[in-house]
Amino acid sequence: MISAVGSGSAMWSYGVTSDGRQPARKPDGSTDSAETEPKKEARPARGPGSKLTPDQQQVVSELQTRDRAVRAHEAAHKAVGGSLAGGMSFSYQTGPDGRQYAVGGEVSIDTGGERDPKATIAKMRQVIAAALAPADPSSQDLAVAGQAQASMAEAQRQVTQAQGASSKDAEKKQAGEDAAAKQKTAASGYGTRPEAAGGLLNLVA
Repeated sequence: MISAVGSGSAMWSYGVTSDGRQPARKPDGSTDSAETEPKKEARPARGPGSKLTPDQQQVVSELQTRDRAVRAHEAAHKAVGGSLAGGMSFSYQTGPDGRQYAVGGEVSIDTGGERDPKATIAKMRQVIAAALAPADPSSQDLAVAGQAQASMAEAQRQVTQAQGASSKDAEKKQAGEDAAAKQKTAASGYGTRPEAAGGLLNLVA
């Protein structure tokens, strides 16, 4: 689940167990384990030489696959998010072999707008790219991308509006300069008498 973690931030979450369910939660709302990278596997709870049943081996295999998928998913977010992305954190589930496997993860990202609309547009483009970076973006990832798209559209509107205002100001300035030039031309010819095209000579005998 993507949830706001502060002004201008969003959080990606990628948390489903190997059988497609949300990780089991304790009474306080936490899962088996939630840590921030780097996280090493816990020591096996089973004693040396203990063998897993075929069913347990299948569960471990599914958990291993899930662990790789979760880590790859969050790594893609962080890699593309760059300086806008926070650290990766994971929720863990203990397998039949006593080891812990990542079954959920999240990466926070800054989605706040900038003072300069053009900077906001560039930032939202990166947020969108980061949200859609995994090969299998979740519905939450798509929601973050949609939020960033809306912010980018608003910033683009502001840029267009500012450009329109600047264009109108330029037109007014040019119109004023043209009017001043016309007035100057008119003033330079005021009070002069045009010469006659032709004249008559009076001869006195």
